[in-house]
Amino acid sequence: MNKLIFPLIISCMLPHVADAKEQESYTTGFDYKPAIGWQFYNLPEKEKEKNMPVPEMTLSPLSAMEQMNAIQQKLDEAKATAIMNPTTENIAIYKTYQDYFTEKATLFSSQWEKTLLEYPHLDYNLQNSHYNGTAEIKAVKEKEEQAKAANLINQHYGIFFFYRGNEPLDNKLAEVVKSFSLAYGLTIIPISVDGRINAAVYPESKFDQGQAAMMSVKHFPAIFLVEPKKEEYKPLAYGFLSEDDLARRMLNVVTDFKPRI
Repeated sequence: MNKLIFPLIISCMLPHVADAKEQESYTTGFDYKPAIGWQFYNLPEKEKEKNMPVPEMTLSPLSAMEQMNAIQQKLDEAKATAIMNPTTENIAIYKTYQDYFTEKATLFSSQWEKTLLEYPHLDYNLQNSHYNGTAEIKAVKEKEEQAKAANLINQHYGIFFFYRGNEPLDNKLAEVVKSFSLAYGLTIIPISVDGRINAAVYPESKFDQGQAAMMSVKHFPAIFLVEPKKEEYKPLAYGFLSEDDLARRMLNVVTDFKPRI
């Protein structure tokens, strides 16, 4: 079968070949351009890239601060111009200023890392790591510091807890204060300022006999540190807060809110 088909295909192609040669003879001497098909095409010459507008940046006589302010002003002006009159040239100028700042920021970032290697004492991560993997270590250290603060309070202070027995929020805080005092071994003196005692949490509560007025306590609930020997007192907390927050507040008050690195 193949022997019959092959000669037939050849015979069908011969007339077309002849026609092509005849057509070629007709075009001799003329400006002939071959047809461009969809599979094979002539790529046009690459258009020359337009000259990008280069904004003026003469900054050398200025100080670093003056240079930054000048470029920032030019950037803002270029952005406003590009938005209000969005021609390709205006947008290109704005993009040029933007790229200038981006390059400066990238260079600063890389030099920052290099600086920390040359001056490791400036690396905040050495004193206070920001990585999640160290969170547990930091939590344990803070608990130790809070325990030391609680021990110091036990040695020098008593704790007055002023509350209103008719207020749900005060009674909720009473539960927190109770748990907090048990966790750190603190002595709490609960004082009801409205004549109603929270029998469920603090059945041993005292009634206010003028202590709140003498200590100028005007906001409730309130927790105060009282130093009997010196007859001094200082507020520890006002309003509701969690047990963890109360522990942090205790540490801050004892250390006079010294920053912890």
